[in-house]
Amino acid sequence: MTMFENVTRALTRQLNPRGDLTPLDSLIDFKRFHPFCLVLRKRKSTLFWGARYVRTDYTLLDVLEPGSSPSDPTDTGNFGFKNMLDTRVEGEVDVPKTVKVKGTAGLSQNSTLEVQTLSVAPKALETLQQERKLAADHPFLKEVRDQGENLYVVMEVVETVQEVTLERAGKAEACFSLPFFSPLGLQGSVNHKEAVTIPKGCVLAFRVRQLMVKGKDEWDIPHICNDNMQTFPPGGKPGEEKVIRDVHEGFRTLKEEVQRETQQVEKLSQVGQSSLLSSLSKLLGKKKELQDLELALEGALDKGHEVTLEAIPRDVLLSKEAVGAILYFVGALTELSEAQQKLLVKSMEKKILPVQLKLVECTMEQNFLQDKDGVFPLQPELLSSLGDEELTLTEALVGLSGLEVQRSGPQYMWDPDTLPRLCALYAGLSLLQQLSKAS
Repeated sequence: MTMFENVTRALTRQLNPRGDLTPLDSLIDFKRFHPFCLVLRKRKSTLFWGARYVRTDYTLLDVLEPGSSPSDPTDTGNFGFKNMLDTRVEGEVDVPKTVKVKGTAGLSQNSTLEVQTLSVAPKALETLQQERKLAADHPFLKEVRDQGENLYVVMEVVETVQEVTLERAGKAEACFSLPFFSPLGLQGSVNHKEAVTIPKGCVLAFRVRQLMVKGKDEWDIPHICNDNMQTFPPGGKPGEEKVIRDVHEGFRTLKEEVQRETQQVEKLSQVGQSSLLSSLSKLLGKKKELQDLELALEGALDKGHEVTLEAIPRDVLLSKEAVGAILYFVGALTELSEAQQKLLVKSMEKKILPVQLKLVECTMEQNFLQDKDGVFPLQPELLSSLGDEELTLTEALVGLSGLEVQRSGPQYMWDPDTLPRLCALYAGLSLLQQLSKAS
């Protein structure tokens, strides 16, 4: 990730851990994510990734009939961060006082990242809704409706109060030394220095709510939506979908989610599953190519484009549901580092995916809702079947997701900040294990 994206993610974790605050990943787009901006969602949220939104060139005010302008967004808090890290941020948030975060890389020395949150006041939104109707014939609305897209309105942002320069300099060193698997390239170090200046008023993170069109020119921005609700209901009629709050009740929620997607992959023929495994195996460790596949799959779902995966015979039918499931798992795999992806390939060769999957599953079953660090005993049988080389490989795989396993005891160190990365690893292991069984 870029240094800007690393900092926005770290900031989001501090202000809204496991919440609906979305970090901005592109500095060049920040002007398109101010309050009232309209954005498109290209991917729904899961336990291991946040929803992905892309900018448009329009705001809500652009697609309403002419009228009075709403009041400016209200300031709901100021925050200061010292030494913002581009990896894990350590420190305690005492809202709205200054937060001091320990670290060795990030902001230039003695700099403070000062941010403020701005949100659309409920009264201002209510007045706007009463006074200004939707411009039903607006070309942009027609284009979005014809493409079957949903529109979302930026309702709250976190932006910089002053210009600030981010710097990252030092020596990047390997976390693991695996002499038996030299292709990983995990040994050695690199000196590097980067710097980027973030202007005043730059949006770093944002919250959205879905725009709903009712009839021809009525509109609403409900507080609660679900993935089945559409901005433009079929036939132009008000949506009748039942509003459901998406609540993750624990590891069971993730397990059921992964199982649903796995079932769609299982519907592929044995040849199809084997070919998919071969295709993915060639991409693991090549993150850019894996991300290109992810974009191609998104395009297939959004636009109906045909998707061809290397090594999959053309006579293997990929249904919309199968493409969606493959996208789900490819998204999980892209959340892993290239080193982890290469470790997964090695794990498949050594046929230890089931052990690794069970290790991650048992760990999350015990600690999924645990919000404090701690050392916990590990069931000895989870590691007993592994030889030294296999055990070292497994320690590296889960360690790169933040789960520190110690052979003595045996035990492991739990850090709640690692949960999204472990969820991604769990999903990736589940897919590869299923494909390996079918091959």
